[in-house]
Amino acid sequence: MRKKALHLGLLGLGTVGEGVVELLSKKQRAQSEDYEFILEKIAVKHLNKKRTIPVSSRILTAEPREILENPKIDTIIEVIGGINPAKELILEALKKRKNVVTANKALLAHAGSHIFKMAAENSCYLGVKASNIASYRLIESLTSSPSKIKELVGIFNGTCNYILTEMEKKKKDFSTVLKKAQELGYTEQDPSNDIDGYDTAHKLIVLLGLTLGYFLPLESLFIEGIRRISYQDILFAKELGYKIKLLAIARRKDGELEARVHPALLPRDKGLARLEGIENGIELRDEMGVEVGMQAPGAGRYPTATAILEDLVCIAKGRKLILPHPVEGLTLKKMEDMETKYYLRFNALDQAGVLAKISGVLGDHNISIKAVIQKGGGKNKELKSVPVIMLTHKAREKDIQDALREIDSLSVVRGKTLLIRVEEGIF
Repeated sequence: MRKKALHLGLLGLGTVGEGVVELLSKKQRAQSEDYEFILEKIAVKHLNKKRTIPVSSRILTAEPREILENPKIDTIIEVIGGINPAKELILEALKKRKNVVTANKALLAHAGSHIFKMAAENSCYLGVKASNIASYRLIESLTSSPSKIKELVGIFNGTCNYILTEMEKKKKDFSTVLKKAQELGYTEQDPSNDIDGYDTAHKLIVLLGLTLGYFLPLESLFIEGIRRISYQDILFAKELGYKIKLLAIARRKDGELEARVHPALLPRDKGLARLEGIENGIELRDEMGVEVGMQAPGAGRYPTATAILEDLVCIAKGRKLILPHPVEGLTLKKMEDMETKYYLRFNALDQAGVLAKISGVLGDHNISIKAVIQKGGGKNKELKSVPVIMLTHKAREKDIQDALREIDSLSVVRGKTLLIRVEEGIF
């Protein structure tokens, strides 16, 4: 029986693109499957750029149209990133009835509905496993399951998880560990997309699109990054029995969907809290109460390239990835109506009565306190203010924000109070 052959065109030869070429070469040498992948052409910006892997100049081109117009090529792999020209190239490939595999979570978050519609209209496979390697082995089953996701909690950004892990282990501040992450290639020189939560938000939007049938606008999500987290906060969280992680959270209840991205305290002994370094992970619960989880490396060329190859295997086996019908009657819950517990770090004057003033304001806004850590100035007479840590019982977001505005205006409080929400996870 003849092998099934896929003829591939690769758009982009950066870190992930080189990983794809390497893994394709290894898979072809293995000769163990009943299909084969033939890399016909690679579109690059600079033909003479020095590469970290050997690539024949014969298959390189500076013109993506050479790939799009080649009738022999049936599958396009897009790893150039960004919105444009990736969007135009993918849509044109689908119009020409070529399968598409992409790792571009920003593009999918921006135009996922349109791209999936185009793929369906032209009977093409759209592979998106590499857009979220924390859950790529679950994506096919999630989209085909008749039971919709009820709750989702995930760590989707390896850079942030690495930074928070290293801050705790190495007892370093945020800026020092961020610089190290840049040196290791875990983030760009401009790390904003990672540390401000947008990379995580893109991945959450894509997952919700694949499981609920529509893609939320980015601006509709509450997004907060990890810039204000200090080593001091990591120590206080540890004292309270928690670890700090950047989480993607989505829940459905009574016709409402909450979707948010922010740092959160997780119990130290829970599943996601145990993930360290660049590890990503996800926990899910569906409408039937079935719980499932997965973890995977969240940074580097090979994890993403491996997910791309899994989509190629799906194409070779004749599988389809179809966007489910949208869940009817679902509205997005406002952040101000969310309810959770809170970690609060005040910078307050080291004098009698301060704790009572802060507690009084919280009480006036229906917020009860579960635990307090107050660090005195000791013998250091020059110390003008000290951290006061409070862990609250469950409260409404609007009440907390109103209380903090009042507390931050007190003469005994210095600077803006740090708020970190508390999550319990699923497992």
